[in-house]
Amino acid sequence: MKTTTASVFLLFIIFSITPLSFSFGVANTTNAPVLDSDGNELRTGTPYFVVSSIWGAGGGGLALGMPRGKPCPEVVAQRGSGDDGIPVIFSNSDSNDGVVRLSSDINIEFIPLRPRFCQTTTVWKVDDYDHSAGKWWVITDGVKGNPGANTLTSWFRIEKAGDLDYTFKYCPAVRGTCPALCNKITRDSDGEMIRLALSAGHGWPFFFKKLQTSAMEIEQVVHN
Repeated sequence: MKTTTASVFLLFIIFSITPLSFSFGVANTTNAPVLDSDGNELRTGTPYFVVSSIWGAGGGGLALGMPRGKPCPEVVAQRGSGDDGIPVIFSNSDSNDGVVRLSSDINIEFIPLRPRFCQTTTVWKVDDYDHSAGKWWVITDGVKGNPGANTLTSWFRIEKAGDLDYTFKYCPAVRGTCPALCNKITRDSDGEMIRLALSAGHGWPFFFKKLQTSAMEIEQVVHN
């Protein structure tokens, strides 16, 4: 549940950063590419399943979740082991680079495989502060593109955790300031489902499994 204090704190983070002081760690050729489970470079606009690198009790892939009593916007949840979840596509803050690179700011967006109840976007963002647990969750209804202070909560990074294993991080690059939130992302329980949340410790490892169907083909099937 959001609290007034938490909401004010998040607004302070966003609006105290002027456009002149805001600078993303854009994707460029100096950053090594992120690789999928076949060892190929991740490409923007290409659908991938995001699946836990720890099997069994570590769960399966990431998907849209709908908490009871507050179904919209949906949250970033984890399915059980053996379920790859829902595919995502990545977008770089540098739209001229089609490769997803380490430590570069990216948007992450679910590509639903069937019609949705919610009318909100499926772009990830950090929000929904849990006051009782002192925790920030990763939910949807973020903004795709338009790098700037107003979209600060919708930018994430990918960090290397193993040969083909990676963790997510929320720490947008802001020149001349110290971001109030700069954390790895792990999986945690809200008492109802397993979800992604900011972590003061280690991030949870995932790998990226390419979907053979294109994002455009998925959208055509869903809307027909």
